[in-house]
Amino acid sequence: MMNHIKYKVDGDGIAFVTWDVANSPVNIMNENTMPEFFTAINQAINDEKVKGIVINSAKNDFIAGGDLKWFLNYDKSKQECFEMLMETNRNLRQLETCNKPVVAAINGLALGGGCEVALACHYRIMDNNPKNKIGLVECSVGLFPGAGGTQRYLRMLGPQKTIQYITQSKKLSAEQALKDGLVNEICGDGEDINALAKQWILTKGTSEQPWDHKKFKVPGTPVGIGQTSGVDEFFSVSNALAYKTTHGNLPHIKNVLSAIYYGASCHIDKALEIEARYFVDTLFSKETKNIIRSSFVFIGDAAKGKSKPKGYEVVSFKKIGVLGAGMMGAGIAYVSAKAGLDVVLKDVSLENAERGKDYAKTQEQKLLKNGWTSETKIEALLQKIQPSNSVDDLADCDLIIEAVFENEKLKNAVTKETEAVIGTAVIYATNTSTIPISKLAEASSKSTQFIGLHFFSPVDKMPLVEIIMGKETSEKTLAAAVDFVIKIRKVPIVVNDGRGFFTSRVFGKFVNEGITMLTEGIPPAVIENVAKKIGMPVGPLAISDEVNLKLMLDIMSEDPTLTPHEITLKNTVASIVETHHRTGKKEEKGFYDYPTNEKKSIWKGWEKIYPPQSDFDEEEVGKRMLFAMVIDAYKCLDSGVIREPKDADVGSILGLGFPIHTGGVMSYIDYIGATEFASYSENLAQKYGERFKLPESLKTSIQEAGTHRVFYKN
Repeated sequence: MMNHIKYKVDGDGIAFVTWDVANSPVNIMNENTMPEFFTAINQAINDEKVKGIVINSAKNDFIAGGDLKWFLNYDKSKQECFEMLMETNRNLRQLETCNKPVVAAINGLALGGGCEVALACHYRIMDNNPKNKIGLVECSVGLFPGAGGTQRYLRMLGPQKTIQYITQSKKLSAEQALKDGLVNEICGDGEDINALAKQWILTKGTSEQPWDHKKFKVPGTPVGIGQTSGVDEFFSVSNALAYKTTHGNLPHIKNVLSAIYYGASCHIDKALEIEARYFVDTLFSKETKNIIRSSFVFIGDAAKGKSKPKGYEVVSFKKIGVLGAGMMGAGIAYVSAKAGLDVVLKDVSLENAERGKDYAKTQEQKLLKNGWTSETKIEALLQKIQPSNSVDDLADCDLIIEAVFENEKLKNAVTKETEAVIGTAVIYATNTSTIPISKLAEASSKSTQFIGLHFFSPVDKMPLVEIIMGKETSEKTLAAAVDFVIKIRKVPIVVNDGRGFFTSRVFGKFVNEGITMLTEGIPPAVIENVAKKIGMPVGPLAISDEVNLKLMLDIMSEDPTLTPHEITLKNTVASIVETHHRTGKKEEKGFYDYPTNEKKSIWKGWEKIYPPQSDFDEEEVGKRMLFAMVIDAYKCLDSGVIREPKDADVGSILGLGFPIHTGGVMSYIDYIGATEFASYSENLAQKYGERFKLPESLKTSIQEAGTHRVFYKN
């Protein structure tokens, strides 16, 4: 009895092997579905009445790929994993060499393992729906294709496109896949994809793959790698570019390049074995486990709204008001309109509000240039944004998002003005990034409906929204806020109140440590380059220029909770701003110089102000930046600002750009090893002070964990 695969042979001798995984919205490949699939394939191969095979799907998509939760919890040995992969390869090779034509009828998404199954077929037909995509996307979750994808791509596309498409997890439309030769035919509107598959088998069907032909060679390569100048050089350049981007932090990128390189000079059967061995090494690496757990499981759950309190119906917002048409307000209005909501974009002047609306038009014009939208769609979207300078236009909104300048008095005045005209049930959200929500809620007449929605800039690009609970914010308000964030296709994490909340507070430690090291004489170029080497997207000095040092000084000056180290740092920033007149990128003078039409460069004047030292440890420089964030993130967890470790990991990856191969700020402790983390922290605390000292509760957790993980078992 098969629960996941349906098998049927029609009157013309065509076997239909149909994926329809039980109790799942999509077809996934795992230890239950794959044996059933191969049983059905072998049944068709061994049945003399069967002339050809069509692999199709009863669901909206073809095959979504491997079950990543299964991979994350995989508890067998490396050898058993290798044997499992080779058994999969043997079955797919049997499908390729069975002397019966096999067609993949791709009716929807065919990603990862689903793409690999299709590649093993002799002919591929893809439905032309614009939403349908095909591609090997495993690198996006820390893996790479392990069922022949690297080797079949290589033999169809050649090394250049193979490396590009796989490492970038490129998803191809039917049109692009046809152009590249990954699919052979497109099913048009009104056509029956299964009928087309059957027709090909009965009229043209062939059953030999190109790579099984004796004279076959990989496109763009000689018969053997190294025999022609240029091929080795190409792979060398690819490795160099990969290292420049990843700094060696991502084993799956290094391993997939090796699998492609060494597989290119082999027969397909040997090449599949090479791929399988590199895949096993990748799957068992701690980096891959971290990426799967955080990027797929944790972020995936957050994106589905798992943080929403139970027992509340979904709230459907129709019209929202956005207060402030600057960069943040314009971005919030844009993503809300794209999600189908009507938006009133209010500013002090109609001119400012119109300028905010123009942001949406500018972004959409970029999409139009690339063929991703149309003039009609742009016009419809822009109709949803109503610029305004009148508070009365907010009267019929069912959600208000305040995004005015980060000034408490201004925000309080706007709150009172707006609440005077909106309905009593309307939720009022503030986009503050630092001011405590409970403090701002004092200006509200309904503090239970007052909440923080901290967006990140640029709003349309950054996926995270930090939902901040005030002391009196109700669970009902929180539930509705989660619904809104999901509606606009963002990823919410829920945090409790506190100055800087979670992301701004923790990221501040990264910036602070960078500036502190500069004052110690560590060369600014070293600080910036090491930050990128450890996996941060940008250095602490560059990001300080982006944020603006004057703004940072204003925020620090309003914070009554500064530690002695932070007070010293505030005085340093004050000196940089007031004495040396270096404020940031906007003024073209910060830690960097920003000459017009030229590339930015670190200001040479720092050498005189903070004479450079040559006696520094690069590893320690990197560890200081990461440990500063991790220790403070744990303090957020310990004090209740963050509710669960996984929220800290999601927030740090999506909001801070924390190195994904570590799994996030909490996973980092397990990544380093709990005992080693504690020992290194103690060493840093002795050399640089209290900020590196571990809270007692974390010390206890580390002692109890011993050689085991502190936060996650896998």
